[in-house]
Amino acid sequence: MPRHALPIGTYGKISSKRQPNGSWRSATRYRDEDGATRLVHRFGPTKGLAEDALRRALAERTGARGTLITRETKLTELADLWLAEKALQEGVTPQTLDLYRREIDVSTDKRAKPDAIKIKSALGGLRIWEASTSRLDAHIKRIALNGHREKARRQRVILSEMMGMAVRHDAIDRNPVREVADLPRKHAKPRSADMATLAQLRAQLTDWVNGAPLDGSAGYTYGPKRNQRVLDVVDVELGTGPRPGETLALRWCDVDLESQPPRITFAGTIVRLKGKGLIRQPRTKTDSGYRTVLIPPFVVETLRRVLSEAVPNDLDLVFPTATVASGTRTTSTACGSRPGARSSPGSPPRPSARQLPQ
Repeated sequence: MPRHALPIGTYGKISSKRQPNGSWRSATRYRDEDGATRLVHRFGPTKGLAEDALRRALAERTGARGTLITRETKLTELADLWLAEKALQEGVTPQTLDLYRREIDVSTDKRAKPDAIKIKSALGGLRIWEASTSRLDAHIKRIALNGHREKARRQRVILSEMMGMAVRHDAIDRNPVREVADLPRKHAKPRSADMATLAQLRAQLTDWVNGAPLDGSAGYTYGPKRNQRVLDVVDVELGTGPRPGETLALRWCDVDLESQPPRITFAGTIVRLKGKGLIRQPRTKTDSGYRTVLIPPFVVETLRRVLSEAVPNDLDLVFPTATVASGTRTTSTACGSRPGARSSPGSPPRPSARQLPQ
């Protein structure tokens, strides 16, 4: 019968033999990570010392491969390794990494809630083999029962990917998060607002901007004056239906009031990055978010008025703010801030809104 192969990372019987010079040679067969079985030997002045030297060499040989993550690795270390891996993945945005870090790391901000549940504070001391399905399930349920279902979903996703990384490194055989109970979302049927509701919303926003009392609350009489431009932003929102960040990221080169019918292109969004503040991201949240939409007459009227009052800013934003408009051009796309720039490769030049007659 053929000899059974050694399991990978193990060795066979150690044999020792006295050498002509009086030293001892201990040797054994070791099966490496590539599947090849190789002879390993060490020498020593005595049989015992030769065998000890061989065992140390075998331990180092085993430890040199596949031990970045083991079953003894703590979850706090696994979380750091997982974040480092995510940072190298294509398509993972800086704000997504910031979101992951907020769920993993304990905040050092004095304003943060001291009892906020983070992965490192709640589970970081566990070793991988101790992170059982029951423990992780209890952790997720604890967050959900505190009324933070979205937070619970985010931590479930993060823990699942962390433990998946441990599986890839052969630290465990299966991902314990797979059997954690799901947290289904409530799918409410979307409702469109009627014109009366929109008119009421617009009136309430006008009162809010003007500092008038609302719902029994006192009027706004102290502090900086509220920006009337909020109403213009809302008009674009109501007329085109984008995400708020996409509206605030609009540039004049994205606006074409001369075409028939007039249209605007949503080609970016405003995001907040840790340590950098608000910046214009040169892409929308999703691929389908990049789109050109037709705009109704009341939005055309609003944009023409905003243009007549516009003050130049570095990013050519339609609705600049003190924080975003002071950013650098490294966040702009091929459209840039040049009149008549192309919206995408191969598209014909569009007249800039700055070239339009008022």
